[in-house]
Amino acid sequence: MKIPLARSKINEEEAAAIARVIDRGRLALGPEVNAFEEEFASWLAVDAAVATNSGTSALIAALRAVGVRPGDEVIVPALTFVATANAVLNCGARPVLVDVLPDSWNLDPLAAAEAIGKNTRAIIAVHLFGLAAPMNELIALAQQANVALVEDACEAVGSTYDCQALGGLSDVGVFGFYPNKLLTTGEGGMVVSRDTNVVETARAICNQGYGSSGQLLESAMPGHSFRMNEFGAALGRAQLDSIESRLVERDRLATKYIDALGSVNGLTMPVTDTASRRGWFTFPMLLSPEIDRDKVMVAMKDRGIETADYFPALHDLPDYGNFCIQRSVLDIAKDVGQRLLCVPLWEGIDDGTIDTIVAELGKAITS
Repeated sequence: MKIPLARSKINEEEAAAIARVIDRGRLALGPEVNAFEEEFASWLAVDAAVATNSGTSALIAALRAVGVRPGDEVIVPALTFVATANAVLNCGARPVLVDVLPDSWNLDPLAAAEAIGKNTRAIIAVHLFGLAAPMNELIALAQQANVALVEDACEAVGSTYDCQALGGLSDVGVFGFYPNKLLTTGEGGMVVSRDTNVVETARAICNQGYGSSGQLLESAMPGHSFRMNEFGAALGRAQLDSIESRLVERDRLATKYIDALGSVNGLTMPVTDTASRRGWFTFPMLLSPEIDRDKVMVAMKDRGIETADYFPALHDLPDYGNFCIQRSVLDIAKDVGQRLLCVPLWEGIDDGTIDTIVAELGKAITS
């Protein structure tokens, strides 16, 4: 593809960090992982963190660490990547799908309140496309219902809510470091919390049940092998050093898209919140219902520009609804999922390329 949807740029410092691991000869359970956990926790202003091999692994460990067990129910927004619900299912629990807000596309607190039942153990607040979910309302709801609140911040590295970093506002938060994210470790994730007991349990879950003391924790059994390797941690540490500049650059590029596409008929731009910072993991927009998204994507592909139609609502995935509980209509999630379109966004993409994408998208919509 001439212009890919995402691209990871590895600079000299990051390459040197990976080479350092090769020279040291220790590829797992080494100093890079320990340092990455400490540095990420410090940057996020949380008490502790544990690095994992993926965001999905982090979410499974986090859910189990706050007490999600087989037979429990977990509130999940109907509009999210399937990994969110998969993590719940892998804990033996059932996702209860809840509709989203029409402007932010994040979990609707009122709908979530109506979906809570006697078996509800947790609520997952997904910060979709890097935009903060309504945390004040969700924190209050979780406290009132006496259930755990888990932040899925896999798409929201560097995002804030009322000047506070996402991931650290709830009982436990998780991040994902896939190559299309603002911070990448190749594959990887992180569990964070202000409760060191939660992180210690998550750490043991990720390490075959063994905690920091070297002893098996009963609460972490059966354990998994969810550990991050030294290569990923070294890369993550180097990327963390420059994350603020990359946040600024992606925000500049997103603003350029909004300024250029905001007046185009048939397109609705993503909302922005001046009280919060959005860590853009991609650039999403909504097409008007009369526009054929598939035709637009084919036209863009023919022009050498990669686009994506994520995410479909979970209950619209073939047969997936059979694994979930639905207690209310999910009309907004369904509608948004059918009209979402994402265009290329990554640091290093130049303004001329953005101009080309904007021009070609305009042609694809009107042709």
